[in-house]
Amino acid sequence: MRKFFTFTIILLVCFSLVGCGKSKQETSPKVTIWHWMSDRQDAFEQLAKKYKQENQINIKFELFPHSAYTQKINAAVAANDLPDLFGILGEKRVLASFAKEGKIEDLTSYMQEAQSSWKRRFIDICLKVNSFKDNNIYDVNPGIYGVPIDAMSIQFLYNKKLLKEEGFDPNTPPQTFTDLLNIAKKAANKKDVYGFASGWGETWLIYCMATNYAFDIMGQEKFLDTIKGKVSYTDPDWIKVFSLFKDLQQSGSLAPGIITMNNKEAEQIFATNRTFFTFNGSWGVNTYQQINPELEYSTMAPPRANQNYAPGVWAGAGASFVVNAQSKNKKLAIEFLNWLTEKEQQIFLIKETSNLPSIKGLKKNIQSDMKYFLDNQQYFTHPRLWPENENSRVVEAINRGIQNIVIGEKTPQEVAEEVAKTKKQYSQQ
Repeated sequence: MRKFFTFTIILLVCFSLVGCGKSKQETSPKVTIWHWMSDRQDAFEQLAKKYKQENQINIKFELFPHSAYTQKINAAVAANDLPDLFGILGEKRVLASFAKEGKIEDLTSYMQEAQSSWKRRFIDICLKVNSFKDNNIYDVNPGIYGVPIDAMSIQFLYNKKLLKEEGFDPNTPPQTFTDLLNIAKKAANKKDVYGFASGWGETWLIYCMATNYAFDIMGQEKFLDTIKGKVSYTDPDWIKVFSLFKDLQQSGSLAPGIITMNNKEAEQIFATNRTFFTFNGSWGVNTYQQINPELEYSTMAPPRANQNYAPGVWAGAGASFVVNAQSKNKKLAIEFLNWLTEKEQQIFLIKETSNLPSIKGLKKNIQSDMKYFLDNQQYFTHPRLWPENENSRVVEAINRGIQNIVIGEKTPQEVAEEVAKTKKQYSQQ
C-alpha cells in the first residue's frame, strides 16, 4: 500500500507538471502564417526571431510547395482551419470570393488609424491590387483586404553590352517596336545569340505582353470594352496586336523553342549575354546576379507600336498576406503585418531577397539593377486593377493562338477569329 500510495503521488505530480507546462504553452501568443515563397523562408524566419525578441510573440512561417499551395488553402477553407495569416494565389476574383465569404478581414479601419499612417506608407498600386472600390463587379464591400509585403513589375529588358557591340547607344533603348525589331535582327550576325527570348512556355507572360500592346494600340477603354463584349477580337486593332507577334516571328530574331521555353531558361539566356532583349519581371534579378554578376542591362517600357495611347506595364504587389477574419489572434496578426511593412523590415527584405519594397521612400536602398523596375510608373497597370477580367478560356485561346502565330501555323486574322468564337461561346454560358 505504501508503494502504491507513493506511486500515485508521483503520478499526480507528473500530471500536474505536464498540465502546468501545457497551460503555459497555450498562453504563449503565436501567429501562424502560410506561404509558398521558398526563396524568402530564411529571411522570414530571421524576422520572426526579431519580432519575438521585441514583442514576445511567436511568429511561425509555414512553407508549402507552390504547386500544391492553392489546394492546401482550399482544403483549409472547407475544414474551417485557415491559419492566422496566409497568401492567396490567383486572379482578383479569388480574393473577392474570400472577402465575400467573410474569410478574410477588411483592413481599411486599421489602415486609417493615426491619420492613415499605415495606408499612406505604401506605393499606391501595391495597395490597390488588394482593394475593392465602390460598386465593383464582384459585389464585395469596398475596402482593403490584403497587405503587400513587396512589389514587382514586368518590363522589357535589354543587354547593354550587345547593343554597344552593334554600334547602338547602350543608354538609349529602342523607342518603337520597329526599332526593336531592327536591333533584334542584328543577332543574325552573332553565333548563339538571339534577338528576343522570353519564357513563353509559361503562357501568362504572352498574355501580359499582348495586353501591354493592346493598351498601346487601342487604349485602355477599348481594351476593357473587349472584355465586356462590346468590341470583337476581330476588330482591326486586335489584328494589329496579334500581328506584332507575327512581325517578331518573321524577323527571325526569336530564340529557338521560345513557345516551350520556361522563364528560368529565358533568364539563363539573358544572363549569359545570349539575347538582345527579353520580357521578364523584377524577380529575375536574383537569377541574373547568381549567373552573371557582371551583366550589363537595363529595363524599358514596351517600345511603342502606336503613338496615340500609352502602353501598359504590369506592376503591383509581388506577394501579399491576408488576415483570417475568424482568427482568435486577429489583432496580433494585424500588428505583425504593420511591423513587417515598416521601413526597417522592408529594407531587410530588400537586401535579403532582392525584391522591390511595397512602401515608398526606399529607392536609395535598392540595388542598382532593381531600381530600373521602378521606372515607367506612368504606365503601371495590373489585371487586379481592371474593373473585370477576361474569361480564362478566352485568355487561353489568345495565348494558344499567339503561340501558333509564332511557329507560323496560323495568321493573326485566323487567331482573331478563333478567339472571337471562344469569346462568344463562353459569353453565352
